[in-house]
Amino acid sequence: MRVTVECYGASQRWCGAELVSLDLGETATVADALGRLAERYPELALRRDTVAVAIGDEIVAAGRTLAEDERIALIPPVSGG
Repeated sequence: MRVTVECYGASQRWCGAELVSLDLGETATVADALGRLAERYPELALRRDTVAVAIGDEIVAAGRTLAEDERIALIPPVSGG
């Protein structure tokens, strides 16, 4: 199955692109997608535990199963005032 990852904020720098395409197994989860991204992008791997993942307008858990052609968004931590 193929999913598209939308990279926001610092995750664009870590992954080197706004959009990343991933090929995953049939029953892939958000955790599987993050694992594959961490294999490809060492900068993201260092921060993997601090990144939230959203689908649509909802933050989703690592165990959520993904669907073919789904778009997920990486939301890095933010700070400021």
